[in-house]
Amino acid sequence: MKKIRIAFVKYGGLTSGGSEKLLQIIAAHLPKERFYVTYFYTDMVPSIGPKNQIQPIDETRVAFMKKHEVKLVKVSLSKVDLSSPFCMWKGTNFFELFKEEDFDIVQTCRPGHKEFPFTKIRKIPFIDIIALSSGSDNQYNLARVLHLCSWSLDAWVRRGGDKARARLVSLPISIEEDSYSDLRERFNLGDSFVFGMHQRKSDDIFSPMPLAAYAKIENKNTAFLLLGGGDLYKKQAKELGIKTIYFLEQTGDISKVFEFLRTLNVYAHGRKDGEVNSQAMAEALYLGLPIVSHYSTINNGHIESIGNAGKVVRTVDEYREEMTRLMNDTDYYSKMKANALQRFQDHYELNGQIAKYVDIYEDVYKNPFPNKMRRFLTSIHYRQNLRIVLVWLYLKFRYRD
Repeated sequence: MKKIRIAFVKYGGLTSGGSEKLLQIIAAHLPKERFYVTYFYTDMVPSIGPKNQIQPIDETRVAFMKKHEVKLVKVSLSKVDLSSPFCMWKGTNFFELFKEEDFDIVQTCRPGHKEFPFTKIRKIPFIDIIALSSGSDNQYNLARVLHLCSWSLDAWVRRGGDKARARLVSLPISIEEDSYSDLRERFNLGDSFVFGMHQRKSDDIFSPMPLAAYAKIENKNTAFLLLGGGDLYKKQAKELGIKTIYFLEQTGDISKVFEFLRTLNVYAHGRKDGEVNSQAMAEALYLGLPIVSHYSTINNGHIESIGNAGKVVRTVDEYREEMTRLMNDTDYYSKMKANALQRFQDHYELNGQIAKYVDIYEDVYKNPFPNKMRRFLTSIHYRQNLRIVLVWLYLKFRYRD
């Protein structure tokens, strides 16, 4: 059987961000006997227009990809024009390295709106994974649009996305080994009840709620650990007078991530813009960590992701109450821990999730563009659609005999 040639294409694709790790894991674990995988990536670069967040290439993620024998192709790039409608790449050699005829499928992960270079890929099918809530795209050769939760799918359809192309998937979580230690001895934590979370180093996604709640329950037998996160957390901790808190540098090294996670009793999540589906949360569920989080005015896919493995609250006091209950009610904590372990198996276990992606790729390879008339009509602006329909109706009745 001919191998399916699939190109993964992602701006900044070898950082330690959640969207990037998702694509890396899929690319690394597709069965080699069925797929030939090429992974195109760039540095994150300064922007024209609105200021963007720049994360460096993470060498541990590069090593992960090489370990799994994924062909890596670095694309040159000087600027990203965020003032342009399609976030144009400036000073790039992408189309010198990428040729449509060399691949059967392209896979990417985007916020939802149209973006370069996919606006210029017009012949072969490409597949999108929606990682944020930002517009919709119905380009004709956008074969399938994968959503990480129902909340994302519904919001995307409301923004104009073609529901016939949508599919529900989840995050496949890659656990390279299961022998990581923890950080309790390093920080002299003993039997302390430890809360914590990890996220990328960015003040743009800072949430004051986790530390505000923790400050209300802190005692000599508690601690808070934060892996990554922006500088505003350090400022807030100082202002609140939190005594036992440890800040760890952001990393994509899975062994360091799991050393951190194994130190926690509860994953105390907070993020200004919420989540669609979170690698960090999924990794916490793998270890049976109950999760506390809060609603966001932007993304609320994490409510569905957490499910019965924790609680999503609206206020600092509700957050504090849930922290207190998990810390003091052993029966409740045990129930939440069991729910977390089961939720990981149901929604994030590697082999089960990779099998779902394989099924989608096989389907796209065999039938890339189903619902051709609907696809055509949704691929152009609705006003154009209306004109086409009116012309069609006119011609139908004008020449009905």
